[in-house]
Amino acid sequence: MDEQRAQVTWEQRLPRFLHPPALLDTPGSSADRVVTPRLALFFLAAAAVLVPWTTWLFLTLPAREQAERWNVAWGGFDALLVLVFAAAAVRILRLSVRSAAVNAVAAALLVVDAWFDVMLAPAAELPVALLMAVLVELPMAFLCARTSLRVLSLMEQARPYLVAAGFTVRQGRLVPPEGWVPEGRVPQDRVPEGRVPKDRVPEGRVPGRSADGPDGERL
Repeated sequence: MDEQRAQVTWEQRLPRFLHPPALLDTPGSSADRVVTPRLALFFLAAAAVLVPWTTWLFLTLPAREQAERWNVAWGGFDALLVLVFAAAAVRILRLSVRSAAVNAVAAALLVVDAWFDVMLAPAAELPVALLMAVLVELPMAFLCARTSLRVLSLMEQARPYLVAAGFTVRQGRLVPPEGWVPEGRVPQDRVPEGRVPKDRVPEGRVPGRSADGPDGERL
């Protein structure tokens, strides 16, 4: 009994709702994890440090301040939005699962844009800033967040099927079960000598993936 307790890791002692899903819960060293659970400690520490710092800012910063490089700050921010929107368009057209990450970044930037537009607007420009936030920036942020969540939801739905098929994760890569053969290919030991099966996929091609697309790009 004592030996079994000694083998239980600190992650397994956490509440059940914090345990990783089956496909990502790979035993072994931290190198087997897609993301090491100990990284959560870093973010918890960062949140704890930010609480007193944020309180101090609320209490000590002046209500008015003259800013330097105001044009560069806002122009650079909008230039970043242009790059993120273009990247989101490319990922969506390529049916890439990475569109989830790009759209999540776009949603966060749009919320930040709306927040500072409203908070920093002079009194005369506040109605326009509010209208822009309510009618443009926040609806676009909602659209980006919804797109990201739809892609992530698809990945969540695929997980139980991968677990049932015997797939595991090792060092950040999806590992098929032993003897697994992609659909459309026939194992070499089942092909009669001197005969090429009709359903064999051309060399270098994987079913459901374009010939020139990078690995893991298409849904």
